[in-house]
Amino acid sequence: MEDVWEKLREKLDAMTKGYPKTESGAELVFLKKIFTEEDAAFFIDFKPGLQTVEAVATQYGMPHDEAEARLEDMARKHLLYWERDGLSKKYRIVPFIHGLWEFNVDRIDAIDAKNMGTLYVGGFAKSFMDYRLPMSRIIPIRAEAVKDGKLLPGDDYVSAIMQQDLIVATDCACRKVALFAKKPCNCTDNLNVCYMFGQTADYYLETKIGNTRIVSKHEILDRIKESEKVGHYLSVGHTRKIQALCNCAKCHCGFLMAAKISLGSSFENWSNYTCTKDESRCIDCGKCVDRCPMRNMKAGGDGKILYDHRKCMGCGLCVTSCPSGALILERKPDDKLTFAQDEKFYDLCERMGTERIAVDKARGGGTDHR
Repeated sequence: MEDVWEKLREKLDAMTKGYPKTESGAELVFLKKIFTEEDAAFFIDFKPGLQTVEAVATQYGMPHDEAEARLEDMARKHLLYWERDGLSKKYRIVPFIHGLWEFNVDRIDAIDAKNMGTLYVGGFAKSFMDYRLPMSRIIPIRAEAVKDGKLLPGDDYVSAIMQQDLIVATDCACRKVALFAKKPCNCTDNLNVCYMFGQTADYYLETKIGNTRIVSKHEILDRIKESEKVGHYLSVGHTRKIQALCNCAKCHCGFLMAAKISLGSSFENWSNYTCTKDESRCIDCGKCVDRCPMRNMKAGGDGKILYDHRKCMGCGLCVTSCPSGALILERKPDDKLTFAQDEKFYDLCERMGTERIAVDKARGGGTDHR
């Protein structure tokens, strides 16, 4: 009989950006920590999409009360996600990222951090950047960083925040990993920098993920302003409406690391903006050099600041630090924009998994996804 852990890995590998197999088996260590074999078997058989208790009870041949208790138990252990539907809940399985890894941020230790590095080098990083559909998108740090202040509706985080009834802050898994780095990093001074809205916030709050706490609209806006000063940027899930907002540090952001590990990768599909430079206004002060997460700004031999726009991630940090107004974000041409199709993040995840499997098959490989 095939090992349950390898079946679980294969199940996760067919979701979103995958979950690669390594020679060392590093990818199984965290799974064995957070799942029991019984939980793993239940997860493997779980159908895609949101499932009612009634549907799960029928599928697994359980009484309704037993199925509900099992689902709630796995949700409390951060192995299933749920959304409220009136007075009841619907449940779904989630990918490894964003999902099981972030839901279990409290359990990440030095061994897990090391194994995640092994996974990234072993193919996980390339998978994040190698397909058309992005998991997240980078959004401008301020509307003023964009030419004429023209943000696309789905990129206006201030408007999204002001519409929320519930916002919670939770610990960042990327910064948690940074705690175990060989050199100390100041990004770990505050781990509580990922923000969840609405239904997602409700789930995080009830299941107590990552020191979750309720924050006000004004507090989150004030915290973003403060973090901009030290060069942190913003990313959101690639959905029509913002469901979550991450205040990312360039030193340890997982997606940024993926781009740097995957040489030749860019954020072409991960941002709808790119920076343009007015050479006539540039005073070559160099302030943008340290601000750019992708290191697109560099000092030339003659002291001139050189800008390579090809890997611009559209965050706007260089724009807001430019004293001469030489830099501005511009919206990309219409044929280069990446529009979100899904309202909910985990619906996007299912489409990403389908896309990846189809692309891998067309390339002549990857047909073993399940």
